[in-house]
Amino acid sequence: MTAHPTPYGELADVIASLPLLLREARRARGLSLRATAKQLGCSFSTVTRMEAGDDCALSNAVAVLRWLDQTPTGLAAQNDTEVS
Repeated sequence: MTAHPTPYGELADVIASLPLLLREARRARGLSLRATAKQLGCSFSTVTRMEAGDDCALSNAVAVLRWLDQTPTGLAAQNDTEVS
């Protein structure tokens, strides 16, 4: 009998893959670490730590997952409306 992963197991797999997913998405979008941090609403050092696989706050992991779900076009529109 083969065990089927639970939604929690699948979520754990996604979170474990987050460093690689973040790095690949950032590079595919042609973004620097600083530009990615700005889009995520966190610091440059946080993005660096997350890509290195260091522990990160749950709020940062959630922000990355939401960012990964957005299209680059949607992100560009979001950046145009940000106030510096």
